[in-house]
Amino acid sequence: MPIFNDAIEAAATIRQNIVDLYWGAWSELGVSGWGRTHGDWAIDPEPLIAFTPAVATEDSRLRDEVTDWCIRNWRHVSQIRLRHILRDHDLESSEEWGEFAATVNRSAGSKFPGATEPRHYQTTGRSTLRPLTEPSAVYLRMRAVFGLGARAEVLRYLAFSKERSTAAVLASQTNYAKRNIADTCDLLAQAGFLHSRTIGNRRYFSLTDESDFMHFIGEIPSETPDWSALLRVMSQILRWTYSAERMKSKVLMVETHEVAAAVEDDLESLGIAPAPHIFGEEFVDVWARWAKVVTKELSLGHWPVRDQPVVARTGKGRRVRAANRAS
Repeated sequence: MPIFNDAIEAAATIRQNIVDLYWGAWSELGVSGWGRTHGDWAIDPEPLIAFTPAVATEDSRLRDEVTDWCIRNWRHVSQIRLRHILRDHDLESSEEWGEFAATVNRSAGSKFPGATEPRHYQTTGRSTLRPLTEPSAVYLRMRAVFGLGARAEVLRYLAFSKERSTAAVLASQTNYAKRNIADTCDLLAQAGFLHSRTIGNRRYFSLTDESDFMHFIGEIPSETPDWSALLRVMSQILRWTYSAERMKSKVLMVETHEVAAAVEDDLESLGIAPAPHIFGEEFVDVWARWAKVVTKELSLGHWPVRDQPVVARTGKGRRVRAANRAS
C-alpha cells in the first residue's frame, strides 16, 4: 500500500485555506482581520457562529475575535435559529462549542445554548459591526427592517432562492419551526408581501413582486451561498486533513472515499463539482488536490467556476476531469 505523499503534504495547506475562508466571512461582519476577500458574498451569521469554534482551534486569534464580535453584537443573532442549527448538526454537545458559548454568555448576558465552562478571556474591543448598507451585510440589513425572527428569514429565502416554497420547505431552509413559519407566511400574505397558491393539498408561497422587493432591500452581492451546506463540506474536509496525517494508508483510502460520498449531496446543491471519482487507492491524491484547489478558491472569495472542468493529475500522469455542475 503506497504512502499518499500528496495528501499528507496538502493537509496543512487545506486547513489554512479553510481558516482563511472563515476569516474572510467574519471580516465582512466586522471581525478584526487582515483584509477583506468576501465583500461580494452574503454572510449568514448563525451557521458561521455554530461552525466556527471547532475550526478556531487552528487559530486562537480567530477564536478570540469572533468571541469579541459575538459579545458586542449578539443582539443581531437569532438564538432560536442558532439553537436549531446546532441541534441539526450535532454541534451543541462539542467541547469547543460549550466553552465558546459559555465565554460569550458570561460577558454579554446572552443565552447561547449548550454553554459549559467559560475560558479565561478578556474582550479585545477590536471587532465591531460593519455598515449594514454593504452588500455582504444584506441578511443583517433585512433583519434591521423586518425584525430578528422568522419574518426576515422567510423573505430572505424566497428572495434569493427565487422559487415558490411550502411552509415545510421554508422551515427546513430557515431553521425555524414549521408552525412558526406557517403563521409568518400567513401574515406576510395578508400584508401583501407574499403570494399564496394552493396546488393539490399543498400551499405554496412566493414574493408578490420580486423586482420591487429586491430594489427595496438595497445593494445585494453576487454570491448568496447556503452557508450550512458550505460549512458542512468544509468540516468534512477539515476532518479528513487530520486523518491524512494520522491514518495508515489502507485506512485513509477508505476514509477518503467515505468523506467524498458524505459531501456529494451538499456539493451538488452548492453547484461545486466533486473530485473526479476513481476507484481504489489513486483517489486519495486526486481528492487531496481537488480539496486544495477548491478550498483555496473559496478562501479568496472566488466561487469555484461552474462552467469549466476541475482538472487533477493522478500519480500515474493521467488527467482526470469532472465537469462542474450548474447550481
